[in-house]
Amino acid sequence: MKKLFFLAIISLFVFGACDKKDEATNDAKPEAAAGDEAAKADEAKADENKDPFEGMDKKKFDAAVNEMTNDERNAFELKALKHSDPKVRILPMIQMTYNLEKGSKSEKADALLNILQNETDLDVLEAALRSNMNNLNVSNDFFEAYKKAATHEDVKIRKAAMNGLINSNNSSVEGIEEVAVKFLDDADAGVRADACKNLAHNKFASAMPKIEEILKSSDDAKLLEGCMKGIMDQWYYAPFFKEFDAKAYQLTLDYFKKTPRGKDLPSWSVISPLQKAPKDEWKELAKKDFKAKDLVAALSDIVKDENADKMAREYAINAIAIQGSKADLTALDKAIKDDKLKEKIAKAMEKAQ
Repeated sequence: MKKLFFLAIISLFVFGACDKKDEATNDAKPEAAAGDEAAKADEAKADENKDPFEGMDKKKFDAAVNEMTNDERNAFELKALKHSDPKVRILPMIQMTYNLEKGSKSEKADALLNILQNETDLDVLEAALRSNMNNLNVSNDFFEAYKKAATHEDVKIRKAAMNGLINSNNSSVEGIEEVAVKFLDDADAGVRADACKNLAHNKFASAMPKIEEILKSSDDAKLLEGCMKGIMDQWYYAPFFKEFDAKAYQLTLDYFKKTPRGKDLPSWSVISPLQKAPKDEWKELAKKDFKAKDLVAALSDIVKDENADKMAREYAINAIAIQGSKADLTALDKAIKDDKLKEKIAKAMEKAQ
């Protein structure tokens, strides 16, 4: 009997201990659940605060925006443009040209203008100048930002500014020609040459007297080449052939006649368009002032001149085949002794009329 009583006491003790364990376990479950919720909240907050541009290059940026709606893309680009890291700010502007509406008051326009006005990272500023080159008529603030960049100490910034200041899309901006012409006096030779080309191509009237003076008196072959590329577009703009400017044609003849000839004078790149036959519409435009015999004579003198660049001489032969006749090539063949040039003439004969 005592034994049974003792066993009962032990059972009560064991069952009591189990009940307490279950109570402890049940009490721990809400605490664990609360901990899980807190961890999830922390993770969500971390995701929310995570920089979406972390580790992103241009390829990844483009891939991301290609999957977005227009509104999503605009918001994403705006966030990038306002980012503290210049490597991120530049991403929306690489290989991109923005065309904003005149008087645009959008957040993106404000962000782009802010970069143009205040950016200190030169790569970002250059990208901003290139991507906004059609936007100088959006507001005077855009124009003023480009004017400021035109006098920047870094040449790549001045070059980028030139793309906007010498640009037919912005020709209506008041005062733009006055600023653009100053590039002809830039300290960098490459800027001067590009400016001369672009000013002539875009027919900035106020620049033409200075360009004509350069063509007349300069002995800088690269500057002359730049100017002449723009001049060629005024009268022989291949492949479009929509206009003919008699004065530009005469300036071209004068350039071809310049001596002493040398490595870059005349430049083969200036002769190159003449290798393409003009359209009939152009012939109608040019019939009054264009004299093929004068052009052929100038080109023939280049071929005959042993001091002229080899490629310029070869391109001149090809141009004569288009602008002249077989008789012109036959006469030229008799006047030169260079066997390789004679081979070029023989081949050109196949294209000549």
